[in-house]
Amino acid sequence: MKITPETFVISDTHFGDKMAIKKYPIRAVTLNATHFKSFDELAISRWNEVVGEQDCVLHLGDVFAGSGVESIAKLNGKKTLILGNNDIGKCENLNKDFGWKVISKIKFKLDSNEKSELKKAMKKKWGEELKNPYACALVVVVNNLKIMFSHFPVGERKKNDRYCKARDIIDYAYALAGCEINIHGHIHVRSSVQEYCCNVSTEKLDFKPRRLREILSDWANG
Repeated sequence: MKITPETFVISDTHFGDKMAIKKYPIRAVTLNATHFKSFDELAISRWNEVVGEQDCVLHLGDVFAGSGVESIAKLNGKKTLILGNNDIGKCENLNKDFGWKVISKIKFKLDSNEKSELKKAMKKKWGEELKNPYACALVVVVNNLKIMFSHFPVGERKKNDRYCKARDIIDYAYALAGCEINIHGHIHVRSSVQEYCCNVSTEKLDFKPRRLREILSDWANG
């Protein structure tokens, strides 16, 4: 999938995750103000309200849990997933089962020379550690802006973070590639700590994917 200003972006939908609606009360508050019987029904409706069958959607991780796999089959669009920490071990086959493209490593979609040099530098620095299943991100240039899309936010983490090694790799790739903005999820209702980061968790987007051009405009004017 080619990333353009018209690409839709979202993260942390957590379809079928009963703990998410308890942990993030805004989900229950939003649901109770509608006629929908379940949060998944609401989220599917809001997704399909803005995304058409031919639209491209980049999902930044933590897409579903348990029975939520039934929900993702109902979503419009041509979808790509960057694996999040809650996707490992269950979403690698979304391509075969549901037609989603899956990014399961640090991926540089840049011109061939730059891509080659970055991959060499990453290999030299990290070696076999690049196989860490949680070290996933996508680096692209859109309208002359170099963007890293990832599940984890760059330059931010809790003390004793259990994903620290994967996050070190992602942070290193961000700096090495000279990225200008990190569009991420993982932190749900919280705002990004770093000024170069932008949180697109579903709670921040009124539970619907948003076009990249709109996200970048808000970030630039923020």
